[in-house]
Amino acid sequence: MIFLASNSNSSSPKSLPHWLIFSLKMVGCGIGFAGLMWYVMNNSVMGSDVVRGLAAVPFVFYLMAELLDTIVDMNKVVYTPLFKNYSGYVAIGLTIITIVCMFFVTLWALSGSITLSIGSAGASSVVVAAIFALYLLAPNTGKEKLLLYLFVGASIATWGAYLSIIPSFTGFGL
Repeated sequence: MIFLASNSNSSSPKSLPHWLIFSLKMVGCGIGFAGLMWYVMNNSVMGSDVVRGLAAVPFVFYLMAELLDTIVDMNKVVYTPLFKNYSGYVAIGLTIITIVCMFFVTLWALSGSITLSIGSAGASSVVVAAIFALYLLAPNTGKEKLLLYLFVGASIATWGAYLSIIPSFTGFGL
């Protein structure tokens, strides 16, 4: 997920080594999932609520997340030509911005509106949005479509009661 590239010119910024990128992703995911587990424990989020939340995310968002994750994990193919001028610290900042955006887009898909107060959103919606965001950060998930497996499992478990392909765009006059 980290936007890094290498360039043969000595004047260009140096990229971080692969092992450091992997380590930063692992530490970030570990801290993120620790925060998620803490949130689940302190807000009494039930497993059934999370399954319903996963089933309620429109299919388009699953496809978008999987596409983003696949592109993100193709660092040398995609980011080298596009982001060759970004150094390690700028790349880390871009990564954090992307993850935060994914969190709020998923939260919007579940709640129908962006609320700046996380406390006003449902606890299960926050957990599902965090799962989507942390999935983007997790290293080497681009080859497997794990979120799609969650979608299929949640849809089967709820008998398709929450199945939607495209979200309803509330708040835009549509």
